[in-house]
Amino acid sequence: FTPSNLANPTALQLQSPLQEDKLMTSRNFLEELKCLFLRVRNPPKHALEELIRQIIKCNLNSVEGLEWLRIGLRQFGDFRNKFLDGIERLANLFKEKRNKQGILETTLPQKEDIDDFIDEEKTIIVLRHWLNAVKIDDLRREDSMIYLNNLVKKAVIYNYNTRDPERTKTLD
Repeated sequence: FTPSNLANPTALQLQSPLQEDKLMTSRNFLEELKCLFLRVRNPPKHALEELIRQIIKCNLNSVEGLEWLRIGLRQFGDFRNKFLDGIERLANLFKEKRNKQGILETTLPQKEDIDDFIDEEKTIIVLRHWLNAVKIDDLRREDSMIYLNNLVKKAVIYNYNTRDPERTKTLD
């Protein structure tokens, strides 16, 4: 608290609802970004601009609008890195399993091997950061978990030997 806020309790009361509104708007924006990430890993700029228009309700050419766009782009970069971290962990688990079976790490896996290894549970573990923004039962009911499972499988294939962020962006 600043001394002026303590001396003027009315200003403090007015500031609190504004801060709560901004916090709620920020949370809503982040939740929508998470949902968007589940659909597309490298969204076009206009998709983020549309989210800003709908949720933040500000002029995109204003300082505030540009800041929200920067935040959205930065969040997507962070999301991709977290996604790739999860994919790397899963690929390493897969390699360990194959090593125990006597298969060399450098031997590329067959699609059937990946299909057998990566089930819905492993998909949920990799995507848990983004799935907390949605109801998993709704995804199952709409057959979206199948799509997400296939996304994780393809990402493991693309990143099996080495981390490949650019190729992963094409998984939309």
